[in-house]
Amino acid sequence: MLGEYFFLVASETIPKQPVTLDNKLSFAAIIISLLAIGGSFFTVFWQGRQNASRQKIDLESVFYKDIYWDYLIKKIPESRDFVKHNGVENRITGTDNIIDELNNIRRDSLFFKFTDENFYEEICEKLQNLEDKYVKADKMILAKYDQFNIEVDQKLTEIYDIITSKYTGTDTAKS
Repeated sequence: MLGEYFFLVASETIPKQPVTLDNKLSFAAIIISLLAIGGSFFTVFWQGRQNASRQKIDLESVFYKDIYWDYLIKKIPESRDFVKHNGVENRITGTDNIIDELNNIRRDSLFFKFTDENFYEEICEKLQNLEDKYVKADKMILAKYDQFNIEVDQKLTEIYDIITSKYTGTDTAKS
């Protein structure tokens, strides 16, 4: 009963207006405003996610630099200089230093086993493959040594690419 009374009073006090162009424009303006507000909320949400992602990459890049920088710039190139072909004995010598450095990189990468297991597995696999190549290389004629160096360069490039892409945030590690 009270609801009927309210409806009668309310409907009598609200003047009925015909639908005009102004009413349609007002309705369209309200819809556009709501869409703009929704778009603003989405933009704020999206920017927050992007900023969080960028901060994570920036923080991780500190770890990558601290762990790998010295290896990539100094230790690997220096230890590689010791690897030589002994033409008299037809064998490769001086692989101990590079093998030690590859082991050290793998050991120092252990942090990523707990924070980025895909990266850890991929980098360890590449390091192990290169280390195996050096361990198995002993007796070798000079012509095969040239091919050996080409293959080592390819494997080192893969290792450098994996680390560099993680450092820059352009991850290529297997998912």
